[in-house]
Amino acid sequence: MSGDTATTTTTRRLTPDRELVAAVLASGGEDLRKCMQCATCSAVCELADAKNPGPRKEMLWAQWGLRDRLMGDVDPWLCHQCGDCTLRCPRGARPGDVMAALRRECVIHYAAPHAFGRWVNQPRSLVWIALGAAGVLAAAAVAWQASGVANVELAMAGPRTVFPFWTWLPHWLLGTVFALLLAFDVAVLARGARRFWRDMNTASPSPQPSPRVAGRGGGLPPARGLGASWRAAFRRIVWHEDFGLCAQSHARRTSHLLVVYGMLALWLTSLWVVTARWNPLLEGLVYPLGFWNPWKLLANLAGLSVVLGATLMLVERGERPATAGATRYADGALLGFLLTIVLTGFATELLHFLRVEPLRYAVYAVHLVSVFAFLWVLPYSKLAHAVYRTLALVHAERIGRGQR
Repeated sequence: MSGDTATTTTTRRLTPDRELVAAVLASGGEDLRKCMQCATCSAVCELADAKNPGPRKEMLWAQWGLRDRLMGDVDPWLCHQCGDCTLRCPRGARPGDVMAALRRECVIHYAAPHAFGRWVNQPRSLVWIALGAAGVLAAAAVAWQASGVANVELAMAGPRTVFPFWTWLPHWLLGTVFALLLAFDVAVLARGARRFWRDMNTASPSPQPSPRVAGRGGGLPPARGLGASWRAAFRRIVWHEDFGLCAQSHARRTSHLLVVYGMLALWLTSLWVVTARWNPLLEGLVYPLGFWNPWKLLANLAGLSVVLGATLMLVERGERPATAGATRYADGALLGFLLTIVLTGFATELLHFLRVEPLRYAVYAVHLVSVFAFLWVLPYSKLAHAVYRTLALVHAERIGRGQR
């Protein structure tokens, strides 16, 4: 008939990824199959979008193992795991744990080498990571001494002399080793971030600015430029604004701020110490620093901030319904690394001032091994969220998901 309108149907074959389903089930989403798609999780989530009902759609996609949709999905990264959806789920399907498992799988999916990322996220790998870090540092120290570079450093004199805490591990050696580790971290994270950004843009491209849309209450929100999106996302990150939107996350906001800014301050003081030898503004520098040195005070306050924040996180996780599998290990491993690094740093400082030998060298060795291991696994750990969640927030702003 002439009045009929022709329609075209596009058929797409879905290929479930059984490896993804198994990984989500093992990572804390073992109750995934209980989901009956009632949408209670989306209804109670303060961060859910009406046109993108997460975590409901993520639960369905995860059940089907639709990796191509999930890996470029922005919604798991907008979730801050407050637990509202898990608490209200009538079937006990634990949507919050599934979202956490998907974030973990996303980090492993985009990291390289992929097999190494999978391996370091297993509890049994922790001992081998520590032994590997200790072995690399020991071998580097022996090679550094044998090459004679250590003697050259110790023989240097001048107005800005920096004396190493331990002559077997002088600053040139540590600076070289940790700089190479940081370069590795940046390379892995940059590669993963580029692929993640590409897949997010493919999954949900930015809407084009349109007067028809901008002047109406319905329809797609207006698009934002990349610069404005970065500024808006940066503001959300600096103040952890999204934590305040979830009913159960107000206390978590404080603990996260303590850890984040404590870590930034520790990184700043470490950078200052590493570059102190070449700083033309410093004269008569003596290292290790005295207790009342402003940079030493900043480092100590930052360390206390990390310890307090990490302790509050552990307490909060103890009060939350138990999370099973690798997701619980990922949380515990990150907090364990941070506490070990800071507490051994405090112990090294105290033992150095008391001149307790050789115990101060042994504790210092544990401290350096912890830092090495932490940097080694950083691109595959939960700390990689700082990169992926930032990109997700920027993308959300670009497509109008962040404009509330």
